Amino acid sequence: MASRIELSTLSVQITESYELNGVNYGNTMTKSYASNGQVSQRVMNIAAYGGGGTHVWTDILALGTADGQGQVKKTDYKYFRITNLDDTTQLNLRIYNGADYLMFEVGAGSSALFMEPGVDATTASANVTFADIQQVSAQAASSTGSVDVEFVVVTA
Repeated sequence: MASRIELSTLSVQITESYELNGVNYGNTMTKSYASNGQVSQRVMNIAAYGGGGTHVWTDILALGTADGQGQVKKTDYKYFRITNLDDTTQLNLRIYNGADYLMFEVGAGSSALFMEPGVDATTASANVTFADIQQVSAQAASSTGSVDVEFVVVTA
């Protein structure tokens, strides 16, 4: 018996709402990603960085040429969001594009999302050469305690 996946559209909506001295600021942005057939969502534990010069990284997601365990096809990449579920400890997020590492801090209770696959790390005077994300890894910003994260990745 053949299986059939009905392609769907992912709709991401970001709403900012802020009032200062009786004046409202903010906006709502909506972006749609059509023709998606795969979604992975997971809650997982991210190890402490290790302390003492040791840097332990927990691999979260790989983007390669085929779908596989912990890997999605990078040509099908549409959207990735990660949320730090910890209430006190920061998450260090590392994005690798095959040549460069990009590092982000994701505060306790905060999220990072990547709505496009291209990233680069360079100096202010160098040319920017975007390449697709190949690996997403993280570590808890603690020498002893881990953090939990939730992530979702959507692909075609």
